[in-house]
Parts: sequence; C-alpha cells; structure tokens
Amino acid sequence: MKGLSDQEFVVLGIIMDGATHGYEICQSELNHIWHIPISQTYALLKRLEQGKMVTFRLARQGHRPQKKVYALTDEGRRTFLAWVGQPAEKIRDIRTEFLSKLFLIRKLRLDMGGSLIAAQIKICKERKKRINGNATAGTGTFEDMVSLYRHTMIDATIRWLERCLVYEREG
Repeated sequence: MKGLSDQEFVVLGIIMDGATHGYEICQSELNHIWHIPISQTYALLKRLEQGKMVTFRLARQGHRPQKKVYALTDEGRRTFLAWVGQPAEKIRDIRTEFLSKLFLIRKLRLDMGGSLIAAQIKICKERKKRINGNATAGTGTFEDMVSLYRHTMIDATIRWLERCLVYEREG
C-alpha cells in the first residue's frame, strides 16, 4: 500500500504492540505526542484494512454490539518496520513524526533507537550546512530574524538529539 500517512503508520505501530480496537488506539500513551480523533481513527483503520495492512475479528461485548479487534498482517508489519527506522526528512516533523517513531521503538522494544537518532542527527547537520549557506548579513531585517530563528532551532534540535543518543546508549 503506497502513500500511507504518518498517522496510519502510528496506528500500525500501536496495533503491533498487540491486537486492539479503535477506541483503545485513541487512548494510547502516544496521545500526548499525537492525538488522533476517534472518527479519524476508524477511517484510518478502514483504509488500512482495505490496503491489507490489518485484519480484524469480531469480539462479543455482552449485551453491547460486537467490536472489531484489529491485528497486523505480515505486510502491515513489514511496512511499519520499514517506516519506523527512517528519520524525519523535515525538521518541523521531529516533534510529531520522529518522537512517535522513538516512542514506538521503545515501547515495542525494537533495537533501532540509536540508529534512528544518529540518522536524525545526520539529517539535521546537513540541514544546518544548508542554512549556514543561506545566512543573511546580520543587518536586523526580518530576514535576519528568520535566519537567526532557523539557526537557533537547528542548533537546539541537534543538541537535544545528541542528548537523546546518550540516553539511548546508557539505557
């Protein structure tokens, strides 16, 4: 299935932790990083089912209607594992995509946290070189303020990632 959204990958990762139903996905620990509304969750699950990434079985709930309990297919597992090990290409995606990947790697006890962080650092340092090449003259213009912001944010992100790498290696 081509063109999965990051939210679909996150749903695959939550399901990889064990068969679950839509409401449980919405209540995931990942909610503090990336909240997926219940209605959107069910739409994502339907799309993943149509793409053969997940299957479901119906589970009885006493007097309430049956619920769908989702599990990953082999293709869903392969697709998720290929995604979760790749760094975020855009710096703005570190707060959601990268943190979600790091969370899922740790939760699922996958041995790729250090390599993901190292790859993310490399991307950030490459981006920093490009930003430095586009630096402005420091005349106090709006462009200078934007340039200063970009430099400050990339430097802070690299420092944070380097600290995360230390935590990953220690833990």
